[in-house]
Amino acid sequence: MEQMGWVAIVGAAAWVPQIITWVYRVLTKPKLSLYLDKTPQVGYNSLGPIFNVSFALLSGRKDIVLNKFSVTLEHECGASYVFDWVGLSEDLSEIQNPIGMTMKIKKIYLPLVVKVLHTGVAQVFVRFQHTQFKTNSKKPYANAIDKFSLLKSSGKLDTEEKIEAIISEPEFDTVIKLYSSEFIWAAGKYTVTFGFSSPNKFKYKKSKYTFNLHQSDIDALRVNIDNIRNYLIQTAKIEIIPDYKRTEPSWIWRNPELIEE
Repeated sequence: MEQMGWVAIVGAAAWVPQIITWVYRVLTKPKLSLYLDKTPQVGYNSLGPIFNVSFALLSGRKDIVLNKFSVTLEHECGASYVFDWVGLSEDLSEIQNPIGMTMKIKKIYLPLVVKVLHTGVAQVFVRFQHTQFKTNSKKPYANAIDKFSLLKSSGKLDTEEKIEAIISEPEFDTVIKLYSSEFIWAAGKYTVTFGFSSPNKFKYKKSKYTFNLHQSDIDALRVNIDNIRNYLIQTAKIEIIPDYKRTEPSWIWRNPELIEE
């Protein structure tokens, strides 16, 4: 064989490992693993039913971009509820102030995309909101906002007493009743399943978790409905009264234990 022929063969052979690496990267699907904090936050506030939880994400083999997180809660009676992410935060570091208290530095994300590196672990706190509540509340909220704007522009909300009285208007009464009817929490056992979406194919083995709510938990969470009423009134006052300072409600939360099945 001529010398140039051997050179060509040797040159081609040198590219084989690189080609294999490229093919491997293209054909290999990332494998997503989930590690959960065992104490989620179960709540009910002006955003409706809330489920918050911290977890760590690990992507095996290669990086992965996630563009949607969801969680499905199924009550033992058969009722099923889907929650979508509305935001998340990541702990970046901790610092100690001059008096010795430790403060965490957080990065807040909008619910767009999250990149999970195969070289590290993404630790995030994810806020989930009940999907159906967001849908059911759009029209009542729009009607209440329109009525508030009409009363405000006509000068009929010139005192605190008149602002507080708007809660009896039909549009606002509908919103308050919505919060009562959309209260989904019930005593009993819930099964929890997490879901993730990505623009690319990936592997994820779904695990099931469970937690229990007791009747005392439900009674405590229902107190938040009264807090919501006061929160809405104060929100209206902020729009009318100069320099009005809202008192943030003391929302009641429950932290059941998540158990992997």
